[in-house]
Amino acid sequence: MIRMDIHTPSVAWVVVLLMLAGCGKTVAPTDKVVLGEPFPSLKVTSLDGEVLPLAAARGKLVVLNIWATWCGPCRKELPSLQRLSQTLDARRFEVLGVALDEDAHVVREYLIDKGVSYPNWLDPALKAADDVLGITAYPYTFFISPEGRLLGRVVGLAEWDDPKVIRALEAAYRGDTSGLATLSPHS
Repeated sequence: MIRMDIHTPSVAWVVVLLMLAGCGKTVAPTDKVVLGEPFPSLKVTSLDGEVLPLAAARGKLVVLNIWATWCGPCRKELPSLQRLSQTLDARRFEVLGVALDEDAHVVREYLIDKGVSYPNWLDPALKAADDVLGITAYPYTFFISPEGRLLGRVVGLAEWDDPKVIRALEAAYRGDTSGLATLSPHS
């Protein structure tokens, strides 16, 4: 028989601590997606509860950000991702977000409060993040080519509307991905 008292951590607290353990880390990528290979189609949930595939927008260079409302660094970088989405040419680029939260209402309200208007979906069971992509640190951002191949990634917080980032993305769209390799947290 297990005796629970005030000094025994609840399962919920253990889960929260484990989730936060990956938030804000800037470790080497451990994901399952290989540079230059096709980016997998992901099953995500719309903010209205519909499960759908999230495939890279063909013909556009996609900046795909994996984030959560409970992740401080994720919350900090969302405004710069919003500014990036407004700066880039929408005919050639698309900024997309996948929140790891369970509650669509919390995500929707947070996005409204912060003025984030680029498309966002949910991965509440972490099936895409864990099972398909294999990522363990957040925020985590992938760059996907107009043909649907992984061009690069950034693990951790970044200032997305920095001119260096914009130049690197513009060059990557034209086929020169060398600038993406220089992007790192706080780039």
